[in-house]
Amino acid sequence: MDKILKVTGKGTIRLRPDTTCAEITLQGTEKEYAAALAKAQKELEEVKGALAGAGFPEEEIKTSDFRTETKYEGYRDGKGDWKQKFIGYQYTHALKIRFAADNALLGAFISALAGCGAAPVFSFAYTVKNVSQAKEWLLSEAVKDCERKAAVLARAAGVELKAIGSIEYSAGEKNFAVRPVQPMRLMAAEASARTNVEIEVTPDDIEVSDTVNVVWVIE
Repeated sequence: MDKILKVTGKGTIRLRPDTTCAEITLQGTEKEYAAALAKAQKELEEVKGALAGAGFPEEEIKTSDFRTETKYEGYRDGKGDWKQKFIGYQYTHALKIRFAADNALLGAFISALAGCGAAPVFSFAYTVKNVSQAKEWLLSEAVKDCERKAAVLARAAGVELKAIGSIEYSAGEKNFAVRPVQPMRLMAAEASARTNVEIEVTPDDIEVSDTVNVVWVIE
C-alpha cells in the first residue's frame, strides 16, 4: 500500500465591491384574487416607470419571486374558541436590479423608489461583477497553499513527494457580498416633497476563503 501525505490548503481573497445588488419587495392584500394580481401589476409598472425615469433600464429589473397566497387572521369567538377569519389574497413580488457601486446611482435609485406610487421594501448589498473569476483564483491559491505545505512537510519528514493521488473539494456556496443596511420600507412621497437623496456608503471589502485537500504519494 502506498504511503500518502494529505494536506489541506486554504485560499483567501479580499475584493473591493464594484456592483450594487438592490432588492425590492412589493406586497399587499386584496379581498379578491383578481384584484390582488391587478394591484401587483400596477405597483410593478409604477416601480419600473420610476426607475426608468431615473435612468435604470427596465430590462435590468428582474423578478426573483412572485406568489399569491390566502391570508387569515386568528381570533377567539364569544365562546373563547379559536377561529380564523379570511382576510384576502396576499401578493408578494420580489425584484432585483444590479448597477455599478456608485453613491450617486444609489441615491438616484432610492429617490426614484420614494417617488413612485408604491411603498416598496428595499435592501441592497454590494458584490463583485466577476464572481466566477474570483472563485477560480481562490481555488488556485488553495492548491498552491497545499503545494507549499506539502513541500515543507516532506522536507521535514525526509520523504519525497511523488504523484498526486487525489484532490478533494467540497463545492459549497461562497458569499461574495456585504450587506451594510437592513431592509427598509419607503413610503410614497408627495410630488411636492420629493427630493434627490444623497447617501454616502463605503462598503467593507469582501473577504472569502476556500479550502482544498490534496493527497500525494510519498516515498
